[in-house]
Amino acid sequence: MKKEITLEQVAKLKEYADVSFYDAKLALEQADGDLLEALLWLEKMGKITDAGAGAYTTRPEQGTTDQSDPVPEEKEEENDWGGRIKSFLVDNRLEAYHRESGREFQVPVGVCIVLLVIAFWMVPALLILGYFLGWRYRMAGPDLNRKEVNDAMEKINDKASDVVSDVVSGVKKNFNKDV
Repeated sequence: MKKEITLEQVAKLKEYADVSFYDAKLALEQADGDLLEALLWLEKMGKITDAGAGAYTTRPEQGTTDQSDPVPEEKEEENDWGGRIKSFLVDNRLEAYHRESGREFQVPVGVCIVLLVIAFWMVPALLILGYFLGWRYRMAGPDLNRKEVNDAMEKINDKASDVVSDVVSGVKKNFNKDV
């Protein structure tokens, strides 16, 4: 039985571990609501960036920290554009979900971009076919799971559903005329 994760738990973990809301929520889900297990999971995933002065971490490469360190390693990683791009392409994804059955699948943004480059004509055709088959799309991940992005995706989904309904009713009308 899964324990329900509360907003207060997510906020507490977010503040304590200094991670994003998404990472805090994901860690609590992975740890079934256990705060300590969530902290350990975040540490194992490399999401906790600085253990703080005089703190101890279970990561062997860090051990204890000292305030005399002039430049923490994490500051160097912030300027690592290759790592940021890789993270963006892998951690963010396009999710498709079926309106009626609730089935869902996810494709990393990097795969979408590669498919657009290799078969640019096929991706829009598959997306449009998906609309006709009852699928809707949204973005997820640490960079794309924002209200503005998914509001725009919902507007696109709604307009596409309207177009699909118009096309289907037009085809039915023409089919009934011919019969």
